[in-house]
Amino acid sequence: MARPSSVDRLVRLLALPAWVAEHPGATFEEAAEHFGVSAQAVRADVSTLWVSGVPGGMPGDLVDFDAEAFEEGRLRLTQPLGLDRPVRLSRIEAVSLLLSLRVLEDLLRTDHDSAQALAGAREALLGALNPPGEDSAPGSPTAAPTQEPPQVAGVGAPVLQAVRTALEEGRRLHLSYVSATDTPSQRSVDPLELTSDGTTLTLRAWCLTARDERSFRLDRVLEARVLPEPATARRPRRPRTPTAQEGPEAVLTLAPSGRWLIEQVPCTSRERSDGSIVAVVRGRDRAWLLGLVLSAGRHLLAVEPADLARDAAAAARRALEADALVHAGPAPGAQGGSAP
Repeated sequence: MARPSSVDRLVRLLALPAWVAEHPGATFEEAAEHFGVSAQAVRADVSTLWVSGVPGGMPGDLVDFDAEAFEEGRLRLTQPLGLDRPVRLSRIEAVSLLLSLRVLEDLLRTDHDSAQALAGAREALLGALNPPGEDSAPGSPTAAPTQEPPQVAGVGAPVLQAVRTALEEGRRLHLSYVSATDTPSQRSVDPLELTSDGTTLTLRAWCLTARDERSFRLDRVLEARVLPEPATARRPRRPRTPTAQEGPEAVLTLAPSGRWLIEQVPCTSRERSDGSIVAVVRGRDRAWLLGLVLSAGRHLLAVEPADLARDAAAAARRALEADALVHAGPAPGAQGGSAP
């Protein structure tokens, strides 16, 4: 069974008081059905809210429910502290969400259910920005944003569906994967998390081959198959200070958009005043570092040592040349024998 998401619970904790205010006296079962969780989860949420509130921690500073109703299995607010009112977005927040939704719609365009949910969210946000009967000129604060989202890498619907199923059901995955250096491999992995940097979807997983955590870009997954075996829960790897005997070292200068790399790869890093990031990474071997440099792609500003940068540039050129040959098709006269 998949581990419950802490983000999902936070959203539920924020929404529960407003729902109870609209349904005073509702049972735990009714609340559980509305939020798609168990009655025990709702009880746990109320217990958490009971000790939550504004700074001070005194009785008047905490969210309060009717204790008698709680003992009877019902929910009734007595001290909501403003949480009974739906959260309202500022105009800037709504526009930012719209831009993010446009990126997600492109990332998840092959997944029908996700596309429908995102379209519904977009229409709701547009309705909040542009109430019925109110005309908004282009460029006004209430007009829909016109900025173009970044280009995103396409992911096949079967791959995305398999990854989501494995995450939801807590099952193992078999991947046919091509690395940044165009090296094919077959991997069995225990999926941990699906993330995005706005241009790609990435699966963080425990790789049974490497016996370590790895990140797999979904646009490089040729095939994903859900296995019957359950995924084995594992502790997250703790970053540790590398020693000189552990492999070669590289210094990567990243654009601000490359922050995802320092969050996924153990390293030491510092941020410059212009927002760029200098990360010192020690790899298992040179091939691993080369793959990391290539995977950083457009987020990478500079690489040290210089020979690693040269090798990465050469590998990228070879990949581009091979891709151009594939798309060019056979040369004239290549089929049907030699020309007279």
